[in-house]
Amino acid sequence: MALNIGDTYECPEGHKAKIVWISEDKKVIAVKCPQRHFSKVVKVADHERPALSSRRYYTKKKRIYVRNLVFLIRL
Repeated sequence: MALNIGDTYECPEGHKAKIVWISEDKKVIAVKCPQRHFSKVVKVADHERPALSSRRYYTKKKRIYVRNLVFLIRL
């Protein structure tokens, strides 16, 4: 199967993504997916909390949806 930059390929979560990079040995590709992906960012500071010392409260993880993620896929 011949892959070219700009072709569509399935991202790891099943969406249609666009190939943006192909390695020289044709074993790894990078695909850019325009869909929303949940929880790909591990931790984000919660700025809605009152200004307390960072040791007094737990910084909770917020739900984050990220668009236009680039995935590296090994063929």
